Amino acid sequence: MRTFLYATLAIALTGYFLVSGACAQPKDFYAGKTITMVVSTGVGGEYDRNLRLLQRHIGKYILGNPTILVINQVGAGGLLAINHAANMAPKDGTWLVLVMNGLLLFEATGMSGMHASLANFKWIGNFSQAAAVTVVTKKSGIRSIEDAKIREVIIGSTGAGSFSAMLPAAYNALIGTKFRMVQGYDGASSMNLAMRKGELDGRSGGTWPSYLVDFPEASKEDFIIPLTQVGEIKDLNLPNAPLLTELVGVDPMKRSVAQFISKALTQNRSLAGPDGIPDDRIAILREAFARTMVDPTFVLEAARSNMELSPAPGVAVGNTVSEVLATSKEVREYAKFVLGSDIK
Repeated sequence: MRTFLYATLAIALTGYFLVSGACAQPKDFYAGKTITMVVSTGVGGEYDRNLRLLQRHIGKYILGNPTILVINQVGAGGLLAINHAANMAPKDGTWLVLVMNGLLLFEATGMSGMHASLANFKWIGNFSQAAAVTVVTKKSGIRSIEDAKIREVIIGSTGAGSFSAMLPAAYNALIGTKFRMVQGYDGASSMNLAMRKGELDGRSGGTWPSYLVDFPEASKEDFIIPLTQVGEIKDLNLPNAPLLTELVGVDPMKRSVAQFISKALTQNRSLAGPDGIPDDRIAILREAFARTMVDPTFVLEAARSNMELSPAPGVAVGNTVSEVLATSKEVREYAKFVLGSDIK
């Protein structure tokens, strides 16, 4: 039901793009061309599934009906893909990247490794504004976030630039949990396997619908437990999993940092192109993305696979990026300590 409700928003957005004259681009630019869309996680994970579903539908809404190619460019928590897009990829609208959520926090807090500002990227749209959830397996013996304050909990991560590493670090610094991050996994699939083997107690950063796909046992409450979530609103299916902003107490700086992190993560799985793409091609891509979000077959496939859809247009994503990067230096510096306190 939520998928179809959010699709209604995209219908309105599509109308906006049509009225605003998004089709000013020459009709033959994309004819015979290939648009490469990059995902920085391994095959089979949440990001990969989202982008491959988009691949199957977006081409018919782009003038010239180009070929859509998806590649996996794994490394450094998404830094490899974003740096390649900024510095080496073509700037003509034929190279797009699905940006890892943690990278906005990574840049805003001044961590090293990013070679271009996200403020300069051309934002096409995002799939979801869903909360990022931290889960553990039942076999871990952890049953609540309070348990995670008492004993060590081993959490998997792709790398320092990913919020699979940042969120557990934030919980440790802000509310006193004992998450220990193990980095180097190439994506959700490898972490899921490690959880099933008992090598990991859990993972962080996925949406609840994605966990239901990854762990069908969860629908029967036989395998994973949602501990907590980060976002501006709760997942409607997890009323008892507290938000980070509910856990930090009354300390004003901790509350400011929790709100800063939560806002940065509202733009979940955002598609972008490097700086330099002509505006008329960005308009075409934005319109195509918005139309795809309400394509009946796309929406049905998303619902069948438990994909969370609460899309936002590229302009809104860009505004959020600008707002997060403009957060006060005091909050960003404290957030850097919080997010990087356990990241080596």
